[in-house]
Amino acid sequence: MVKKNQIIGIVVAVVLIFGGVIGWTLIQKGKIPSGEEVGPGKEEKVEELFSFSGTVSSVDVENNFLMVKPANQETEVKVIISGTTKLIKFELPFDPKNPPKEATFTPKETEIKISDFKVGDNVFIKTISNIAGKNEFDDVDFIHILP
Repeated sequence: MVKKNQIIGIVVAVVLIFGGVIGWTLIQKGKIPSGEEVGPGKEEKVEELFSFSGTVSSVDVENNFLMVKPANQETEVKVIISGTTKLIKFELPFDPKNPPKEATFTPKETEIKISDFKVGDNVFIKTISNIAGKNEFDDVDFIHILP
């Protein structure tokens, strides 16, 4: 016959194991139900952004900048082009409406000038420093016009 103390011991063990699993799961997610961060440093999540794609909405050749609307965003970004910014246009070696049966190809890369950009061009922009939350930046590594 099982004694009352043994039953209490088993129940306490099960509750401790169950509580430990729940606590471990919450710690792994990084938050407890109250919404407070856990851990000794309460680290902040810092957003970093070093590249994005978008569509050119205007070109200012005289002042060396493009206005670009990033994909899935409503606001435009002013992208200032410096003397070290590489400007490259990618072109497909075939008609996109009639692609070849082969699955591999190498796009043609052509160096261009700011005057070669047109409104509506799809671009990929890579920066040297973090641009998260900025509406204007000038530390652009390269800009590619996508096919």
